[in-house]
Amino acid sequence: MGSGDPLRITDLKVNMLKSEGGIRLGILRIVTEEGIEGWCNNVTEDMARMLAATYRDKLVGQDAMARERLWHDMLMWERFTWPPKGLRGAVDIALWDLVGKRMNQPVWQLLGACRDKVPAYRTQSGTLGPEGHDVEHFVNFALEVQAAGYKGSKDHCYGGPKFVIELARELRNAVGPDFHLMHDAVQHYDVKEAIRVGRALDEHGYTWFEEPLRDHNFLGLKQVRDALELSVVAGEYFPHQLHSYAQMFALGAVDGIKPPIWAGGITEAIKLAHLAESFGGTIHVQAADAMWGFASIHANGGIENMVMLEVHPPFADQTHAAVRNPLVVENGYVHMPQGAGLGVDLDWDMIEEETAEIIE
Repeated sequence: MGSGDPLRITDLKVNMLKSEGGIRLGILRIVTEEGIEGWCNNVTEDMARMLAATYRDKLVGQDAMARERLWHDMLMWERFTWPPKGLRGAVDIALWDLVGKRMNQPVWQLLGACRDKVPAYRTQSGTLGPEGHDVEHFVNFALEVQAAGYKGSKDHCYGGPKFVIELARELRNAVGPDFHLMHDAVQHYDVKEAIRVGRALDEHGYTWFEEPLRDHNFLGLKQVRDALELSVVAGEYFPHQLHSYAQMFALGAVDGIKPPIWAGGITEAIKLAHLAESFGGTIHVQAADAMWGFASIHANGGIENMVMLEVHPPFADQTHAAVRNPLVVENGYVHMPQGAGLGVDLDWDMIEEETAEIIE
């Protein structure tokens, strides 16, 4: 068959792996008539059961090449089936993997081949303990990240406006003028607090201010954005609400958005990137959850206004031992995978050994 011919889905399987810490996660396998498979990991048992009971009959027999049509169908089905978050994204990511393998091209090239490497920054996990009010704790992390070659560091600091204002000064003094610094408040401020903190971030040359307010507070976000020079990024907390991002941009509430790629898949990331671009905005994704960062890196490689890659947690901590070619950061950049599809080289013997159940 030619690469333009239909490619019928013949089976859906989820290899549920043995639980770690009480959480069972599996790998979705979309199987086709040509024997080509598309994969996506981090499928919960609830997702797998619903795929088998509700979505299997809707997807088997469909053309896997028609991922746009299937994405829209799944968006509509959500209204009636109320699936667990991430199910549509998992199917979409597996379809992109599958189509790339069918076309014998990496997904980032199918998306447009905008860049062959992307600059990476590290995010420090938030803490509510005593170290969350210790300037040295945050400074040491930024210096470690800088020494490791990353292009920037982002803090999740909940110490309050006065502490963060002091921290911004100390961080900039520690890392120098040419290192990206970002502050993610994880929606901890009100409007007045966010403006106070944001002005300090402006003064110390921060690259962006993330989630200063609750995502639904569009008018409050606009007040913050209007008061500051640096970019305001928001929108990580309402995956499943694709069209809310349009309202964010239309109201002038943000400069950039932060959609989880696992929620709506690569197809949704493309749509949101085009939306952001039409308003002169940026889109940010995190290299975690979806295929050990591979889905996010392919999106960054193919989409122009994805400017940096968040590595959180580091690849060494999030990648399964069965992945023979884990992503790495080299001189501050992650290079695009060269294999077909998502390019994940999985040791299926190891996966089979760790499989507790196959749900189909």
